[in-house]
Amino acid sequence: MTTDLVLRNAVAAAVMAPSSHNTQPWRFRIAGDALELHADPKRQLLVIDRDCRQLVESCGCALMNARVAIRAMGHEEHLTVIPPGPDLPVHLATVRLGAAREPTALDRELMHAIPRRGTNRRSFLARPVPEPVIDELRALTTREGAELARLDPGQKAALATLVEEADTRQFSSGMFREELMSWLSPPGSRRRDGIPFEEKEYGSPRAFALAKIMRSPMLGELFGTLEESLVRGSPAVVVLGTERDDPAAWLACGQALEVVLLHATAQGLAASFLNQVLELADLRTRVAKLVPEVGYPQMILRIGVPAEPIHRVSPRRDFRDVLDA
Repeated sequence: MTTDLVLRNAVAAAVMAPSSHNTQPWRFRIAGDALELHADPKRQLLVIDRDCRQLVESCGCALMNARVAIRAMGHEEHLTVIPPGPDLPVHLATVRLGAAREPTALDRELMHAIPRRGTNRRSFLARPVPEPVIDELRALTTREGAELARLDPGQKAALATLVEEADTRQFSSGMFREELMSWLSPPGSRRRDGIPFEEKEYGSPRAFALAKIMRSPMLGELFGTLEESLVRGSPAVVVLGTERDDPAAWLACGQALEVVLLHATAQGLAASFLNQVLELADLRTRVAKLVPEVGYPQMILRIGVPAEPIHRVSPRRDFRDVLDA
């Protein structure tokens, strides 16, 4: 397999990564035997992600998929992270192909999980997530420069309350609802980004009802109550964090997040994101006090076995749409 084909396949794997509101805020460039990862500032969520933290984490997820693909195709990969300056760098990292190597069982496991991974926004079965699985996720997280902590029942109950508060506060903002609505994709839409409307628990999935639903003053309270219940009923809730809180740390956490999601998928599990609590500065501070061992909290996940099949994977742009010549 030629170098160019390996790197193109790596981009094809990268674009299947998750991202906030499925914005897919990344671009790639092939330069000889190297793949450059660039952020796409035009896809920044200006309301909920003013500092670009989630944008960089999303790029980190894509970067991990590319690294997994390169290893699974039989190459070492050498990662260089671009040192952050006073402003967010657009060029975030470069992965260079190394010597040929035999893929490990973990390489193959993670590669096979990339197309199978999906977000479960609904409930999980009342089936425990074994502690050895959490230990494996913690070890994989540490290897990428982040930390993972599983919440105990008391911490989970406290977080559920914070989730309800975050939803209530965010949905009370017209700017928040407007930004969210711009990334919701109605049934039958041909757009290749955004969140399929039927994956959200707003009620009617009919496109003409979208604007009316999003204007409802009760939406935050209803959605907060629903998500609070989902958190309390989840077999496992984990928090990922980093020692620092800068673009390099966000990128590391994104890579750790994706390897956690892929390994969980390989174990027959799925996850759901609880970003909203970390999008409000005072609530993020409260999460940091709740789970001090992770440092700066960067992502929160519900994990378990889905109670019903995940019917649809969120749409993706073609890799050629994000690959610069």
